[in-house]
Amino acid sequence: MAVMNKMRESMKTILLILVLAFIATIIFDWGMGGFQGRRPQGVIAQVNGNDISYDEFNRAYQQELKTQREQSGADPEGYQLQQIENQVFERLVQQRLLSEVVGKLNLIPGDEEITAELWNNPPQLIRDTPAFQDSNGVFDMARYEAALNDAELDQQWDGVIYYLRNTLPFQKLSNLLNSTTVVTDDDARLEFMKNNMRANVNYIFYNAANYSDIAEPTEAEIKAYYEKNKDDYFENEKRIVDYVLFELKPTPTDSNAAFQQALELLQDAKDGKDFAQLAEIYSQDPGSAASGGDLGFFKRTAMVKPFADAAFAARIGDIVGPVESQYGLHIIQVEDKRTSDGEEEVKARHILIKIEASNATRESLQGEAAFIAESAKDSRLRTVAEAESLQVNTTQPFEIEGFVPGIGMEQRVNRFAFRAKIGDVSDVFYTDRGYLVVELTEIIAERTQPLDEVTPRIKSAMQSGKRMEAAKAAAQAAYNNLAAGTMLEQVAAMDSLEVKQTEEFTLGGTIPGVGREPSVAATAFKLNVGDYSEPVEGTRGYYILQLVSKSDFDEAAFQNQKESLKMQLNVRQRNQIFAQWYTKLKEEADIRDFRNDYF
Repeated sequence: MAVMNKMRESMKTILLILVLAFIATIIFDWGMGGFQGRRPQGVIAQVNGNDISYDEFNRAYQQELKTQREQSGADPEGYQLQQIENQVFERLVQQRLLSEVVGKLNLIPGDEEITAELWNNPPQLIRDTPAFQDSNGVFDMARYEAALNDAELDQQWDGVIYYLRNTLPFQKLSNLLNSTTVVTDDDARLEFMKNNMRANVNYIFYNAANYSDIAEPTEAEIKAYYEKNKDDYFENEKRIVDYVLFELKPTPTDSNAAFQQALELLQDAKDGKDFAQLAEIYSQDPGSAASGGDLGFFKRTAMVKPFADAAFAARIGDIVGPVESQYGLHIIQVEDKRTSDGEEEVKARHILIKIEASNATRESLQGEAAFIAESAKDSRLRTVAEAESLQVNTTQPFEIEGFVPGIGMEQRVNRFAFRAKIGDVSDVFYTDRGYLVVELTEIIAERTQPLDEVTPRIKSAMQSGKRMEAAKAAAQAAYNNLAAGTMLEQVAAMDSLEVKQTEEFTLGGTIPGVGREPSVAATAFKLNVGDYSEPVEGTRGYYILQLVSKSDFDEAAFQNQKESLKMQLNVRQRNQIFAQWYTKLKEEADIRDFRNDYF
């Protein structure tokens, strides 16, 4: 009876978590495209004609804000708000697209399938619930079946059935996509080689930048190049805005308040109050506050200089501060000292008080920004701002949904610019840096840049290509000499170059002294010890390689890791398949994004 009561008590919690789990099963973090169109009333997006209402979006958005607030203990701000908006929007779009596919493929499970799943394949959350596990923490099918047969739990099992009815279609879709994944032993072998086998080489590098005596291209060559690559010089419509930033930074009053709080905490600690408890309550260091400010043992170089100087100068038992660093004000309690590997170490706790803009400062800045925004709507932003001795900045041209120079990835600013008319002034935008007021000052129509404008770029591109050709020719001549029996050092000397040797590198890693050059690494592992390579093209020139050493393939180690590697590759391949499939699904969908009309 006690076991059955425990199961009944567990069911309500299980059902709540299952609902959240259902939401999570259909959230994938892929980018969202789309285009604008005429917006139906109260609709924030349409997916193949299927509306997503503003109310639905706003409920999901507010719930996500609440979740983030509970997790971090603070309100999301600036760029975080933009990320949350994008994630919620993408989630809703994805739900619509996947639900449509599920319907078209007729993946909706029948009652018999739901019942079979419930009895034979209980959700993982239920398997992990202690009420359904034995004394060793192993899922007990007998207990689970007893709960299924308990008439008093019938209504609560309806919730599990609802969860299965909604998640099974997406699981079936996932199974269909995953059925195409094939990972062979050879795939695992290659992955093992990438991660474990090592080689090092001698090499001569023919740097294209050294071939500077390249004749400039003629006007005819430049024009021919332009005509052939004209699409490369097409530019989308761009916008330019003026903006005033009310930077969010602490005032002298805010700094004094932080110092006063730090001094009071210092005195409390010196008066005998528990330092760890004070740190848990007041410290603003997210990494150590929960553990009472404990930093453990650390070397001098592990901390910023003001902190390290104070901690290492103090004696065991001392409480010192406030010590100011770029992170804020520190109260430090030194607990112990020792010497490790000939280097002094200190064990300490600290309380961090950040020097931040206060609510009063925020409200004052927001009020100033609101006044400028409102005043500028009847005039020009530059006129009003300069009358108040405020700095006005002008962005470089930017494209829709792109980076706003001087401001950053602020989609709200970008959206305003692309729906506004010249002279329109925005309301106040809150960003990570402070409060922002924007005026659209110029619209640059889409165009193909004229030849005279891009001639310097064309010259540079053509000369870079010719320098690479010259480097290749020099490398090929060097290889021919090697093939004829000339020694590597002699060949290098002919071109006033030197032979260099790398440290060991893996097939999938960075080559010391060379960088990340996949073609060089791949060529090296194909050589036999002592052999020379033909010229290998890199990002900056050409290489001639001579293999110095290559580790043997460790068959025993591979066999030990093979199944694990195949599982990793399978997951990677599944993610790639979903990404490709979902990207194509989105590209073919009619997705209309009306967020510009709301934000």
